[in-house]
Amino acid sequence: LAALAAIALTVAANSWNDLADIEIDRVAHPARPLPSFALPPAAAETIAMAAAIAAVVCASMVSVTLGVCTVVVLLLMQLYSPWLKRTGFLGNAVVAVLASLPFVYGSYAAGSWERGLPLVLIAIPLHLARELAKDLDDRDADRLSRSTLPNVAGVGPARAAILVALVAAGIALALGVVPRVKSPLVLFAALIPAIAALGLATARAMRGKPGSPAFFKLAMACAMAALLVARA
Repeated sequence: LAALAAIALTVAANSWNDLADIEIDRVAHPARPLPSFALPPAAAETIAMAAAIAAVVCASMVSVTLGVCTVVVLLLMQLYSPWLKRTGFLGNAVVAVLASLPFVYGSYAAGSWERGLPLVLIAIPLHLARELAKDLDDRDADRLSRSTLPNVAGVGPARAAILVALVAAGIALALGVVPRVKSPLVLFAALIPAIAALGLATARAMRGKPGSPAFFKLAMACAMAALLVARA
C-alpha cells in the first residue's frame, strides 16, 4: 500500500506539472501528450485528482501519520506547479525532495522510516542535478516564464551546481550506504552502469548537448538496482 501511495503521488505530481507546463512544452517538447493535444487537459486533471485521492487512501490504510504526510506532500505539489516551479532553484530543490520521498514511504512501511534516510540523502542531489539539467535543456523556452538558474545566473553556474550536487550524492553514498553493505567491492561493481550513465549525463550537460536528463534518470534506476544487488 505504501508503494501504491508513492506511485499515485508520482502520477499526480507529473500530471499537475505537465498541466502547468503546457505553454512551455509547446515550444520545448511539442510531441508530449498535452501540447500535442493527444491528451485533453481535462483528462489530465481527472487523472491527477484520482491519483491524489488514491495516494491519500493508500497511505492512510498504512497509518494515519503517513496519510497526513501524504496530504502535506500533495499541498506542496499544488504549490510547486503554479508557483514554486517559477522560482527556479527553490523549485528545483522542492521537487528533488518530493521525488526522493518514496524511499521514506518504503522504509516507513517496513517499520523504520529512518532506514530510508541514507537513500533519500543520495536521491535528493541526484534529482537536483537532473532538474538543473532539464533547465539547461529548456532555458530558451523557460526564458519568459521561469527564473531558472541557467537564465538568472548563467549556464556556467548551473553546470557548476550540477557538479556540486553529484559530489554531494557521492559523499552521501560513501558515508551512508557503503558502511552498511556486505561487500563494498560488490557495490562498486554493481554501480558501474550507474556511474557510466552519470558520466554520459554529466558530459552532455557540460557540453550543452540535449538529453542529459534521460541519462540521469537511467543512472538513478541503475543505482537502485545496484543497491539491491549489494544488499542481497
